[in-house]
Amino acid sequence: MFNEVTKLAFSVSTKGQYAVLVMCELARTDESFTSLTHISRTQKVSQGYLEQIVRPLRENNLIQGKRGFGGGYRLARPAHKITLGEIIKVTEGPVAPAECLHDGFSHGDCPDDCKAKFLWQRVGTAIEGVLNSITLHDLVMETRFEEEEGV
Repeated sequence: MFNEVTKLAFSVSTKGQYAVLVMCELARTDESFTSLTHISRTQKVSQGYLEQIVRPLRENNLIQGKRGFGGGYRLARPAHKITLGEIIKVTEGPVAPAECLHDGFSHGDCPDDCKAKFLWQRVGTAIEGVLNSITLHDLVMETRFEEEEGV
């Protein structure tokens, strides 16, 4: 029963996953601008898909863009001031592990005294807490440590 991989109960889309990778790549380059071509090569993601990913990051002031020679993207704030929670919220929306927690959900499909809603709110809060407790700097330092240790 659990050996089959059918659907993950709680998952982040590839858009959210690649957004984290883009942000890590930008954090590694400090304050210099990095082209999407470079990120596309290093992260093995199509440049067209990256363009879709950077748009909300730029619109929500997580990154800055510069056109022309020497252009590209860089972090809008220091890596230690950007949390993974911000990145995920911008690319995925709010954490809601059950449909009934999403804005715009028709509550007519749920019983008025739904006992499980409390559980899913707590799960969502716990996930947000973890994501908001990890900064981009933390993640970059952890991956550098793993690379150095060969993990």
